[in-house]
Amino acid sequence: MGVNGFFRYTGRGEEGGLLRRILGLAVFALLLSALPLSAQAADGVRIDVAEKDGYGRAIFTFPDGVPEYRASINSGILVLDFDKTFDVEPDVFLRQMPRYVAIVRQSEDRRSLRLALTTEFTLDTKTAENALYVDLLPPSWTGNPPPLPQEVQARIDAAQEARRKEEDAKLAAEAQGIVEPEAPQPGLSVRVAERAGMTRLVFDWNQPVLYSLVQRQGLATITFDRTAAADLSMLRVNPPAYLSSATAIEHDGRLAVVLTLKPGVTISDFREDLNVVLDLKPSSADAMPALEEEADGDAPDDAGDQVTTVAGAPKNLLPDAAHGEEDEEDHARETSGAIPAETAPEAQAPLAANPLPQGKRPEGKAVVRFVAGRSGTDILVDWPEPVGAAVFERADRLWAVFDRVLPLDISEVTAQELGPFGSPEAVSFDGGTALVVPLREKVLIGAVEEGASWRISAGETIPTTGRPIGISRNWRDDGRGSVVFDFRAPSMVLRVRDPLVGDEIIVATVRGPGQSLQTPRSFVEFQALQTAHGLAIVPVADDLNVAAAPDNVLVSRRDGLTLSADDHEDAAKVMGEALAAMPAPAEMHFAEWRKAPGETFTERRQHYLTKLANAQTQEQGEVRFEYGRFLLAYGLAPEARAAFDAAKEARAKYASEPAYLAARGVASVLSGHYVEAINDLSGPGLDNAPHAAAWRGLARAELGHWEAARAQFSLAGAIVDAFGDDLRTDFRTMAAIAALKGDDASSAEHYASGFPADPQSQKAKAEILLVKAMIADARGNAGAAAGRYDMAIASGYPPVAARARFGKALMLHKAGEMDNDALARELESLRYAWRGDALELDVLTRLAALRLEQGKTGDALKLMRTATDNFPDSDEAHRMNMRMSDIFADYFLSEAAREMQPVQALAFFESFKELTPIGQRGDELIRNLAERLVEVDLLAQAAHLLDYQVANRLHGGVAKAQVAARLASIFLSDQQPARALAALRATKQNLLPEALAERRMLLETRALADLKQYDNALELMDGKSGKLIERLRADVLWDAGRWPEAGAAIEAVLGDTWKADEPLSTEARLLAMRGAIAYSLAGDEAGLSSLRAKYGQAMAESPDASSFAVVSEPIVKQGVAFREMASRIASVDTLDRFLATLKADETVAVN
Repeated sequence: MGVNGFFRYTGRGEEGGLLRRILGLAVFALLLSALPLSAQAADGVRIDVAEKDGYGRAIFTFPDGVPEYRASINSGILVLDFDKTFDVEPDVFLRQMPRYVAIVRQSEDRRSLRLALTTEFTLDTKTAENALYVDLLPPSWTGNPPPLPQEVQARIDAAQEARRKEEDAKLAAEAQGIVEPEAPQPGLSVRVAERAGMTRLVFDWNQPVLYSLVQRQGLATITFDRTAAADLSMLRVNPPAYLSSATAIEHDGRLAVVLTLKPGVTISDFREDLNVVLDLKPSSADAMPALEEEADGDAPDDAGDQVTTVAGAPKNLLPDAAHGEEDEEDHARETSGAIPAETAPEAQAPLAANPLPQGKRPEGKAVVRFVAGRSGTDILVDWPEPVGAAVFERADRLWAVFDRVLPLDISEVTAQELGPFGSPEAVSFDGGTALVVPLREKVLIGAVEEGASWRISAGETIPTTGRPIGISRNWRDDGRGSVVFDFRAPSMVLRVRDPLVGDEIIVATVRGPGQSLQTPRSFVEFQALQTAHGLAIVPVADDLNVAAAPDNVLVSRRDGLTLSADDHEDAAKVMGEALAAMPAPAEMHFAEWRKAPGETFTERRQHYLTKLANAQTQEQGEVRFEYGRFLLAYGLAPEARAAFDAAKEARAKYASEPAYLAARGVASVLSGHYVEAINDLSGPGLDNAPHAAAWRGLARAELGHWEAARAQFSLAGAIVDAFGDDLRTDFRTMAAIAALKGDDASSAEHYASGFPADPQSQKAKAEILLVKAMIADARGNAGAAAGRYDMAIASGYPPVAARARFGKALMLHKAGEMDNDALARELESLRYAWRGDALELDVLTRLAALRLEQGKTGDALKLMRTATDNFPDSDEAHRMNMRMSDIFADYFLSEAAREMQPVQALAFFESFKELTPIGQRGDELIRNLAERLVEVDLLAQAAHLLDYQVANRLHGGVAKAQVAARLASIFLSDQQPARALAALRATKQNLLPEALAERRMLLETRALADLKQYDNALELMDGKSGKLIERLRADVLWDAGRWPEAGAAIEAVLGDTWKADEPLSTEARLLAMRGAIAYSLAGDEAGLSSLRAKYGQAMAESPDASSFAVVSEPIVKQGVAFREMASRIASVDTLDRFLATLKADETVAVN
């Protein structure tokens, strides 16, 4: 049982239920009488038992974590089985839970506990931390099971929140372009190069490392200051010359590689970039012959350098050795003498890996060129991006089929370049494009993928035939056959019509490397053509189904293929021939499963309940599985799921058995647990099963995974008709809707053509009407669509009626017969008319789009949030979730948002702040909002925004330092110098841009001055110069009352402004008056006289003439007027001017 389990035992409505419980308890008591009582627990397992709040709870706390366990109630007996032994005092249950437990015994192996209950109870279990919580709920219990204790839940929530914050911080850090990236995890590959007289080992690290090398007594040990996975298997299995073996040892975060050297070998080392290189050489000329003789047995035949990458090298794209000997033989064929040995070496010069430079790839089309090849003419098809292909010959014409719909540009082809080919033509079809070229002579055909291009070679020889595609013929127990092609990683299955022959070809495309069917094959219902790459199948039977799976292509029919053991003159030569029967574990035999002794459902169900009551322990799993299938056959899917879960608890092997997984998966589909259904129906042995694919398609469609649903229905083929009328209609309805979602009306019509002719149920009739209405709508036949939509609405079946209303509303809106407001009203009504499935998601999606068109961004985001919350497993909801941040940011950075009042903007932000994009765009949004709040003096709110940004979104770098500086300036404006100082010091770092570092220093100085720490403020500026610094120094000296220095500092700031012809600025007049006051208070008559001489004339012509006259009078004449004027000038706050000067200079700092 998992973390949360919920099993209900009840005997209500069953005849003889009370008698069976009495007999069960009696038998149980007799059995338990032979069991010994347990002793007091001595293994650290603590058991707390209590009756409280209307239920009983037992808490099992294990010191090393909760082991695997199983819990169930059978015939009034609670059984707890654990995968480890433990001791328990049985009486504790009787003392603490007398109203719940009558008898308690522990098994002899000390792994099981059995409690006879006093009446019917519902069992709920859950694990948390190191404890298992077992709750017994009385029949009167309603609502959810009891929660965990508050303190336990609080610890769990705190741990989850800590993990979430850590993950958010990590994601935010990764998204910040200005943040220095985290150091990568240490990575190491070991390369070997052998040359005459030397072996070189290269330890290729992905980051700088320190190392030491020690050699003694035939061993060399190189130790690195960090560890990484080192694959030395090649050095041990096939050691190079001068080396006997190698071993890696990890200890205390360090990696040591111990090399066992051949006798007479010495080792030297050096560093090259991030690599550490070891050279192994004979220690003397005398040792050379013996070492070379010893190495001769392993030396390669060719004289070139041999380089091997042991770990970390790029992987080979060809099938690896894990596929067996067949692949090794295939690879040998690919790389062997496909080019005759007598061919001159220069004729074998390698062709370009990518015919077009990456920057010159075609756009919006594929370009076809005919060029000279190695032994004839090659066709190059250059695509904008890589595509899958199939290449084959039919009726003296070469077909190259590609799985992309783009025009083929053959305008550059000239007659002189064609060689053995005729004039090419391009054929477009649904889902792909084909190049068809007549063949004027018999040639060999090969195909190779080169980057985003395909090279098709024609000539007397070809560079490779590709990996041969094997064939398996299979029969199920009922004799129905199918054919499986061993075709790895197919891209798409396409249908293209051959205009020359007049029939259809089913083509399976694939990317490189090459895979080819090297011998044509003929079956009763189809032919498989010989190919140079991919698969090409010509159907004979109309209902032939060709479906792609991850590692093969399956050809089947609903009633099976007609196969014999020898469909070919030489069947023994066919690779991978499998004559074993293939069962159909995913097939649902509902009619058979409904069979049981009895005339009514109740009697048949009683048969299984009696069978369960009498079953031995080892029989419980099988009987419960049979009972689950019985319930499933009667449409009781939730009850069937519970029975299947109990069966797996009793027999763990069911977890990997296809028949069990298929049945449980179908029960999950029919009970609305679609994600679990897909997991079960994708289990072992079910990937290629058409029956499983049909149910997977249904589940995918219900989740809104329309593309995946189309693929699954395609794999299912005619299996969708292997059910009764209702299920058959369900499958075909969802398959048709999935096709329409992909703009494939033809496939939708194909599915609709197979609806039952005379369905009996209201549901089936309504679904058929809906699908036909949607097809007519897609075909542009509005009149027929409207009539069928109305009939579907009138059918009275709510799910279909709601979807028909939705379809009709969209059609009328598209035709201009319904305006946006009317459509919005209809969609709002539909939101509450039908909820909980893909239709609700469609309605929310369309309504959100409409609100965006109407400029109601807030309403749209609320709808999108509802959709993503309610449909977390939907592809459309995932796409919507990714768009929400962009919509929020676009709106907030637009003119519309700037027209909002700042308070409204703040409220909007708070409503959707979780949508703030990660990275610079989100940070820009927050800063813009903060500046708008500052403009209307909402300083506390602005500071809160920036404080959150500094603490949670920015992780080091220039941006964090810059935003912290702005935050500090807001704190200063809000008369909070201590918080300004804290913000600056918390984000202190080195190597900031010079202008930004200076601005932060000035803000810190001002904060210190406002805190009256004048000496510290002046010390920060000591030795620094600059206009802003000199001005701030003068302000600090003025605030500190250090008048002699203040006067001189103010006069230095004024500089030569007295020489200018233009009038003095307001700032200069204030400084002149402050300078006069400072000199006066310092008693510096000489300084005052000098200042009066410089600025007397200019001040006399200014608005402040009388004020300057008062403060600049000789000291001996100053009186009450001077003191009043000095007090008034001293009260002028220079903070706003200081911050404004800094903000004007802020752009410089950013750059």
